[in-house]
Amino acid sequence: MRSYWRPVLLAGLVAVACSEPLTRTEQLAEACFMDQMGTREMCSCMASAASERLDPDVFDMFVTMGTHAPDDDSEETRKARETAANMTPEQQQQMRSFMNAAVDLCGLRM
Repeated sequence: MRSYWRPVLLAGLVAVACSEPLTRTEQLAEACFMDQMGTREMCSCMASAASERLDPDVFDMFVTMGTHAPDDDSEETRKARETAANMTPEQQQQMRSFMNAAVDLCGLRM
């Protein structure tokens, strides 16, 4: 029995070691799905639209706000709140365009 578990244990360790962490886009899609905002396909569509339509600072802010608890007071969350409070008119327009795409193209309920 002992020799049977060794290959199984090694295979499990290799699988964990080889798995890659989720990208920011994948994190956003997963948070959307877990919040029951839509199907996996809809959430993936939304996350891709965010990645494509938002500048990097606004995208990072959106991902952080979507994946952290509202009462999170980490440095990352504080930075995201600061970005949200200080968005330029262009960034605000990007956000509106993205939100419309998330609803119109992806079918999300936001």
